[in-house]
Amino acid sequence: MEILSTGEKIKRARVYQGITLKELCGDKVSISKMSCIENGKIKADKDILEYISKKLGLDYEYLIRDVEEQITSNLQLINKDLVPDEEMDNVINHNLNYALEYSYNDLAFELIHKLFNHYVKMNKVENIQLIISQYYDLYQKNNTRENTITYYKDMATFFYSIEDYNEAINYYSRTRSLIKSNINFNKADYAYISYREGKSYEKLGQLEKTYDTINEALKYIDYINNTLDKGDIYHCFANVCIKLNKDEAEKYMSLAYEYKKENPIVLAIAKGKSGKSYFYAKDRDRAVEEIKEGIELFPTINEGKYVKFLNSCIRTLYENKEYDIAYEITDKALNSAINSKNIVLIEEAYYLKGMILQKKGLYVQAEMYMNLSLDSVFKFASKEKRYERYLDMGEMYYKLGDVKDSLKYFTLAMRLEKE
Repeated sequence: MEILSTGEKIKRARVYQGITLKELCGDKVSISKMSCIENGKIKADKDILEYISKKLGLDYEYLIRDVEEQITSNLQLINKDLVPDEEMDNVINHNLNYALEYSYNDLAFELIHKLFNHYVKMNKVENIQLIISQYYDLYQKNNTRENTITYYKDMATFFYSIEDYNEAINYYSRTRSLIKSNINFNKADYAYISYREGKSYEKLGQLEKTYDTINEALKYIDYINNTLDKGDIYHCFANVCIKLNKDEAEKYMSLAYEYKKENPIVLAIAKGKSGKSYFYAKDRDRAVEEIKEGIELFPTINEGKYVKFLNSCIRTLYENKEYDIAYEITDKALNSAINSKNIVLIEEAYYLKGMILQKKGLYVQAEMYMNLSLDSVFKFASKEKRYERYLDMGEMYYKLGDVKDSLKYFTLAMRLEKE
């Protein structure tokens, strides 16, 4: 994906073949002019380029293919996902630098849009912060309606990814207004943006606004082709209906499950989320039923995803004081975590089992699992997570009546808090 100007192509081929400027020029062109052509100071006439292509054995079409065409061609490869993720950063930046150097602002805007989304996907927040002002400048230079929508959507996605939901809502709302201002607006795009704005309100716990915004997405959901995306929107609406005690909850839950039924992992995860909503609505029996159904549905062949789901279900049950039911799942989660050989999942399984044993009053057994969890935490966790674990350990030993160890862990927690 290397980009070369016509002059650079000539110079590279000439040097590679061991030909001097004088030899290349012959009696056809002056040495000073050829030097200017190679250095990009002047453009060569057609007859000169035809002469050079024959002299150096270069394809004429290759020689005249300018930087803009090369960038456009590379963008097509990027858009078709033909560039590996590990190479994406370098490839886009290489093309972006050329687009900026040659003042191809429209191409530069499209490239920085791709780069921005790549950084969001890879969760490279520091990289995003380095290019965010440059992205804004390029947007200002290419301030069309479509580019404004693109820019707003990217900003909203970024702020959602860093959990700044108020800013995400600000950009999603502006995007929605801009999309709908066109008589022949893109209905599917509008539905997606409404859904994502609704999800932002959901994260903030603003359920009425979630309901209203997702309801707006439902008006145009038939324009969405992806069945799983439809299922997500129906499921989100069903969950907010459950929490608000709306009559239509069952209708939309059935629709959500219908669209997700072909993918057992997706359906199982949806049932786990439904369980949380039913707990919120104080319907404990239905909550437990949904979670158990989700666990039964989840295929065990994918050990890592299976453990994550089990740990998530255990945490939901624990937070809602269903300790006995949560405990029934812990051995299954722990064994699968050990089989997965994923230290993060193993640590979480130890921790959840230890916390549940404490709630059941089995502190001696809990001590073993909490210590196993703490040993694992030291291998990968941040100071914030270690701080939380120290507090848990301090509280456990306090309940065990072991004042010495309780003070030790609370002291360690305080030291980390100061840091």
